[in-house]
Order: sequence, then structure tokens, then C-alpha cells
Amino acid sequence: MREWQARNAIEGGATVRGDAYQAGEMTFHQYAAPGAEPLRWPVVVGRIPPRATAFQPRAQLRREIDEARGRYGTVVLSQVLAGGGGVGKSQLAAHYAREAVETGTDLVLWADAAEPSAVTELYARAAVTVRAPGANGEAEQDAERFLAWLAATDRSWLIVLDNTTEHTPEELWPSTGRGGRGRVIATTRHRGAASSGGGRELVDVTTYSPAESAAYLRERLERAKCARFLDEHAGELAEELGHLPLALAHAAAYMVNTRRSCGRYLELFRDRTRSLDTVLPTRAGADGYRGPVAAALLLALDAARQEEPVGLAGPVLHLAALLDPAGHPERLWHAEAVLEYLGEAHGAPVTADDATEALAVLHNYSLLGLTETPHREVGLHALTARAALDVHPGTAGARLALAEALLGLWPSTDYGVHGLAATLRANTDVLVGHGPAGLIRQPLGMHLLLFRCGASLVRAGLYSTGVQYWSELSGTSARILGDDHPDTLAARGNLAQSYWEAGRTEEAMGLQEQVLADLRRLHDDGHPTVLMARNNLAVTYAEAGRVEDAIGLQEQVVADRHRELGGDHPDTLTSRNNLAAAYLEAGRVEDAIGLQEQVVADRHRVLGGDHPDTLTSRNNLAVMYLHTGEPDQGVELLRRTAADLDRVLGPDHPSTVQARENLHAVTRGPEPEPEPDDGPGPARTPQRDAAQDSSSRRPSSEGEPGVAV
Repeated sequence: MREWQARNAIEGGATVRGDAYQAGEMTFHQYAAPGAEPLRWPVVVGRIPPRATAFQPRAQLRREIDEARGRYGTVVLSQVLAGGGGVGKSQLAAHYAREAVETGTDLVLWADAAEPSAVTELYARAAVTVRAPGANGEAEQDAERFLAWLAATDRSWLIVLDNTTEHTPEELWPSTGRGGRGRVIATTRHRGAASSGGGRELVDVTTYSPAESAAYLRERLERAKCARFLDEHAGELAEELGHLPLALAHAAAYMVNTRRSCGRYLELFRDRTRSLDTVLPTRAGADGYRGPVAAALLLALDAARQEEPVGLAGPVLHLAALLDPAGHPERLWHAEAVLEYLGEAHGAPVTADDATEALAVLHNYSLLGLTETPHREVGLHALTARAALDVHPGTAGARLALAEALLGLWPSTDYGVHGLAATLRANTDVLVGHGPAGLIRQPLGMHLLLFRCGASLVRAGLYSTGVQYWSELSGTSARILGDDHPDTLAARGNLAQSYWEAGRTEEAMGLQEQVLADLRRLHDDGHPTVLMARNNLAVTYAEAGRVEDAIGLQEQVVADRHRELGGDHPDTLTSRNNLAAAYLEAGRVEDAIGLQEQVVADRHRVLGGDHPDTLTSRNNLAVMYLHTGEPDQGVELLRRTAADLDRVLGPDHPSTVQARENLHAVTRGPEPEPEPDDGPGPARTPQRDAAQDSSSRRPSSEGEPGVAV
């Protein structure tokens, strides 16, 4: 027998006939079925997943979840932990379930919500377990009685609905409770309206932080008595795995089972000829994660394909997988080339609105992410991209469509749009990394995007990266197109230019002389590519101290360009700028200043006052003024130019840094000039777009990157 007190309701199975009035408090008795054991609290219904080895508590994320719950007071809060496959949603929910059991919550129920019928059956079982009034063994009715019991009871409870979908019926979500003692936690891959409707609060669950990844690998390997496998490559491995808990668990299990260190496993993982399931195989000991990693990551793709526009989510995901996982501009999906490719893959015309809707579907299913990060609005996890490419490798047509789209997004000049240019370079680099198919074709040559990206590296002051880029690209071009193809020669010329920018003068000069000889076999001296090669070689001669050779060659180039292109052509202005710098090197100060003043005026008129070439010319003119013995005019011009470079190119660009250092060297007082053989001063950096040596305060010469012919 059990005694109950009620102030506003009657609980239990009592039947009241006629009118019922409550005055003060009334007590009645409810009897359990004959022979029934007394109900012992707390009660656990369903199977809570065991705690993963080396489970990371994710304190910051749990703090956000708990703070959100606190804002709701006594209202039953349904929190939906949303994220892609393998981010640890279920483990986090299980942590809350175990915590609830340990702290004495009266009822904890864990339900696999992938199948609504299974939730109904579990609710019905719970109704019998807690002896909900009226429970009689009818599943659907008992499930309703259980939800009614949750709404009326004073007991504390937690319901966990693991792996809900957009099709989880609304009636399976507990919605009310007495005194704020009830709570619902759900997990899902779906981030659409269904997951945030009905008063539910969406919580984004992403990957581990670097610190959590490091802690996981350390604890997991130590517990397996394999701490010696945790070498200096552990952080690099976690980064390569994208800090995805699922991938870290499989990788750790692989290392334990095969006795590999982090470094040895990293080499295996980076072998892109191996599929994701080969380098992250299903093995015992992966902390409860079952099944192939690729399947787990792409589990929601079949459902996404069924959403409107039907069948388009797959082709969109496969295209996105060829780009930088960190993100690309959403405007790319409006490009004509991309829409044409999607139309062919989809079997029907595709509009920009269709592509945008498909992106939203993939976002809702946590297969990619839509953010407000400028120029990187669309991104996805690197392992999701790799899994998608394992299933559907990118075709030459896909790469060509993306190349056209990226090129179309590239601004005519990089200055003023540094973030966009950096994003486009990163996406081009990833696209090229998938292979040259579609980007280097015989007999057409290299796609213009490849030249645009290489030139952007130089303009950004990334000279060492530029050397690596052009070295690899020139080799690939020679292999596919041949040594004498114009694009191969242009790529080799750009490699030489990158050597020069990086301060590797001798290597630059040797390669430039080879390229010029090869070009002269194919073209006359007035051909634009030959003129460009002659200009660059003249600049390198000056850098190497062969000033008279530089002046003689550069004077010829100025005359030829003036004749072929006109006096106001940017290439002609570049050669005149370089000739003025060579005059100064030879001690012809008046000739240098006279010519440089003309170049500054002409570039200001033709290119504009904020163009980097105009600012370079102003910087050079200021340096020349310093050689006249009346430095005030030079110092003032240096000060204005340094400020303009900072505003236009940013404070970290090599041209800006050197302009500031030149100004500082002048304003802090005279210093002894170094001997020619002493090498560069300590402030010198391997860049040649500005007067780079703060000790000798030399003007800049300008090399020119080649383009596809």
C-alpha cells in the first residue's frame, strides 16, 4: 500500500463517480497489483552506451549546454545536439545520462530514435515500469500514458532521444513537466527547422579542440600501454584527422593493433592512393564506433538526395569535396560553368537557386556547413570530403568547371581584397592537389587559373611558397605538354622570377638565361614573352652587380616595348621603372631621378595613386631623393608611401614592412654604408618589390610573372 497526498489533482487508478470537490488536503491509497514488488527509484529504461575509453568531457561545450538550460527556468527544455557523423554527439548525451543516474534523477530513459516505432515501444515499457495510471500492455496507448505521466509527476526525469531525424514524430517529444524537473536531450545529424521547432534549442556539436585531441590520443595510448607511439607527430596527426573523435578513435585503435607510432601512421594516412576505409579500418577497440568511417560520415547522404531539388545534393557534395575544406565563397555556386556541370550530372537544367537549395539541404544534414565567414561561407570536414571522393572521384570535367568558377571570382587586382585572394589561392591549391586532369591539357595548355594563382602568391609576398608552386607546376607542365610548349616556358620563367623574389639571384639568372634562349628559338625579340624575359633578366643582372649589362639590356627593352606596346602600357612603365633603378645603381643619380619622376606621374595617371606599382615607384623616388644630399623631400615621401602601403597592402606585406624599415633607418640618423661583399643588412628580407635594404636604401626593380600564351 502506498499513501498519496494531492492538492490539485488525483493520481493513481481511482475512479470517482459524481461531483468531486477538494477542500484542503485529501489522502487516498493506491494498491500495486497483487504480488508486485515495490517500485524502487531511480529507474533506468533502455541501454545507455558505455563510457568511451579516454572520453573527453568537453567542458566548454557542456558549459554552453548547461547555461542554455538554466535560462529556461522551470520549463521542460529539449536540447538537440546537432552535428555531422563522428563528432561525438551520442557520447556527450550518454555522459549526461550517466551523470543523471549518478546524481539520483528518478527516471533516465535512453531511446534509439532512428526508428519511431522503437521509441513508442520503449515508452510503453517505461509506462509499465513506472506504473503509469492506466498502463495495460497496449503499446501506443501506453506510450501516451507514459508521456502524460511525465507531464504530471513530481519525479525528476531525463529522456534521451539518440539519433532523431526530421521524420521523428512530434508526439514522441515530451513537452511539459511539473516544477521544471524534466529534461530532454536529443542527438541528430539534421539541423533543419524540425530540429529547432516545438520549443527545442539547437546546440552545434563540432570536433574536438586541439587540446582535446591531444588529451584523447595521450590517454588512449597510455591505457593501451602504448605511450611510446605518441611521438612528436601527434599534433600533426590530429590536425590531419580534422580533430574528428570518430577518426581519432579508429586511428588510435589502428596504431595499437599494428604497433605503429603517430609518425608512421601519419605517413600511411597521407597516402591518397589509399581509401579512407583502408587507413581508418573497422577494428575492435574503436571506442564503440562500429562500421566503416566513410559510411558513418556519409550516412545522411541518401536522405539528403531525396530532398528538393531531388538528386542534386550528391553532385553538389562531390564538387565541394574538391575544394578547400576550410571554405570557399558561396558565389562560386552561381558560376555558369558550375551550373552547367551540375546540369549534366543531374540530368536536368540547374539554376543558381537550385544549387543554393542543395547547399542548404547538405547543411541541414550536417554534410557541409554554411557560415557567415567572409569568402568562406561553404565548408566541410576534410574527412567527409575524402569519403565523398572515395565514392565518386572528381572527374576532369568537375575540376575544369571549378577552375572556371574560381577564375571568375578572382578580382583583377589582389590589393584591397587580401582575404578573398587568400581564399581563392587555398582553393586552387587543393583543386590542383587532386591532379592535373582538366587543368593541364594537351594541346590547350595550362588553365589560366594556375597562372593567376602563382602571380597572386608573388604579389602577396609569399616568395618561398611561390618557388615551390612554380617548381612543381613547371615540372608537371613539361611532363604533359613538353619542354617547348609556351606554357611550360612561361612556368619556368615564373619559377626564375620566384627565385629572384626569394633572393636566390644566381639560380634566377641561370634559369632566366635558359628560358630566354628557348623563347628566342620560337619567337623574335619583339614578342611579348621574349620582352618579358629580357626585362626580368635585366633586373637580375642589376641585382647580381652586373649593372652595365643591366642598363644595356633594359634600355633595349624600354625602346622595344615603347615601339610595340606604347609609352603608357603598364609593361613599358615597368621597364622604365627598372631602368631608373639601374641608373641609380650606376651612380647616375640625376638620370635616375628624372626618369623616375616621369614614371611616378605616368603610373599615377594610368593606374591610379593606390595601385601597388604606383606606390613602388613613389618608394623608389623617395630613395633616390635621399641620394641627392637633401633628404627632407625623400623622408616625407617615404613617410606618405609607407602609410599608403600599410593601408593598401596591409601591415604584414613585405613591401609595407620594408618601407617602414627604410623610413626608420633614415629617421634614426645616418649609418655607415656596408661594403658590397658584406651581404644584406639584418633588416633585409627576401623580397624585391620595394627598397628592401634598410642600410643601403636601394630602389626596387620589378620582375614580371608570365601568363599563358
